[in-house]
Amino acid sequence: MEKFAYLDKKQHGTVGFPVEYYYVDSSHPRYHMAFHWHNEWELLRVIEGELWLTLDGDRRRIKAGDIVLIPGETLHGGEATDCVYECLVFDLYGLFSKTESVKPALRPFYRMDVSPDLFFTNDDRPPARVLDVFGGRGDSPCLALETLSAIAEFFAWLIRENRYENAPRKKGWSTRIKPVLEYIEAHYGEELSLDILSNVAGMNARYFCKVFYSLIKTTPMNYVNFYRIEQAAFFLETTDMHITEIATSCGFWEGSYFTKVFKKFKGTTPHCYRRLSKTNA
Repeated sequence: MEKFAYLDKKQHGTVGFPVEYYYVDSSHPRYHMAFHWHNEWELLRVIEGELWLTLDGDRRRIKAGDIVLIPGETLHGGEATDCVYECLVFDLYGLFSKTESVKPALRPFYRMDVSPDLFFTNDDRPPARVLDVFGGRGDSPCLALETLSAIAEFFAWLIRENRYENAPRKKGWSTRIKPVLEYIEAHYGEELSLDILSNVAGMNARYFCKVFYSLIKTTPMNYVNFYRIEQAAFFLETTDMHITEIATSCGFWEGSYFTKVFKKFKGTTPHCYRRLSKTNA
């Protein structure tokens, strides 16, 4: 399990080939996709089951076969239900920065000057060969070449079929909420209150709650508890810290309350969670 951060700074792929493929099932540590964002673009396809996905406050039910395009810097998160899905994260500019002939076509996308369609169903599918390239073929000697070709094909389809608007994507209130999420990440072990978080957002508490809920689909303090429990789970799995010490370091001053909240989010007690994580290691 990885320690969770809202701004994903992980290097996806390599500098020369900034692309990475993820196959996500119930055993994956990020099976339930906590809210985060990254500078790279992403293609997501549900293979089995369904995923409730939220992009900058727009919540949709994504079914098997559906595809989602997630532009860079988009705040997104998801709730999986008996689901298997795959993601391809890629640096659109980095992949084609040295290919002058395609820059005029791709520049409006990586500069966010246009708003592409994001949701595609089985009945309205773009070419998804870029995801098929990776399925079980991570060692193919032609992987990089096929990937570049498939990503180019995908964006050519968007342009050819006019699947975009000539206007920048509206980021709405996500730019005001991202600093709040980063503040939670930096201070989750300290006292956090609605007044503190609303001040970070530069809003009054009542309006802040409304905006936060519209984007994240839960209350600010409930999400604080979610984040704290994610960190507690990380420490339970990866350290030998005493459970009381973990609770305190994650902002829970009473052991009984920590256990109650942990069970709410994880469905079991901290003791059982640690035991199961060691058994399955």
